Amino acid sequence: MLVKCQKVLKNSLNAFRRSDEGSMSVEAILVTPLLLTSVMLSYGWFTAFDAKARANKAAYTISDYVTRQTDAITPEFIEGLGNIYRFLNNEGDIALRVSSVRWSTSDDEDGDYELLWSAATGNYSALEDADISDISERLPILTDGGEVIVVETVRPWTAPFNVGLGEVFFSDFVTTTPRFSTQIAYDDGSDEGGAGMSDDPDVDGEWDGTYWSGGGRWGSHY
Repeated sequence: MLVKCQKVLKNSLNAFRRSDEGSMSVEAILVTPLLLTSVMLSYGWFTAFDAKARANKAAYTISDYVTRQTDAITPEFIEGLGNIYRFLNNEGDIALRVSSVRWSTSDDEDGDYELLWSAATGNYSALEDADISDISERLPILTDGGEVIVVETVRPWTAPFNVGLGEVFFSDFVTTTPRFSTQIAYDDGSDEGGAGMSDDPDVDGEWDGTYWSGGGRWGSHY
């Protein structure tokens, strides 16, 4: 009797071992979490690259638009740029700063960068003269008197799924030379006129309420 029971038990174990019923369900239970995690990670990285690409293109669009201006830009103009950047990124919590920098040898024979003006919107504040050293390594090589417009932007991005990516801030730093004029003037609305100009009228010409004209290379417009 004992031998018969052992034989039956052995046969049952062998049958259970050879059976494949329910194996697909077990495999699905084991693999599904891995598949879902892979899909979420892939989608998260895809949206991250997409957001970065849109932020980069938006920054270059802003820079191109600014450097095409022939009239002095205003604080309202800067706010409008911020709205454009928000629209292109579909993101409201942004930072945008536009600055005008030129290379000059007037104070230093070796030359140095000078801040002509700076304006910002969103979570940025305008650059100060002392801040030029913080961005000088990222500025292009310029000829004496050469001017460049610097556009700095930052936008946050959060992963659609909590897969360990957390919050990321995409920043861009774009430098472009003025296209249709030798400089881009800035009018802050004060009685002093545009910002970032020399006090020497023989160099900069005269302020007419719109832009600087006459007087040499800094004030001339094409």
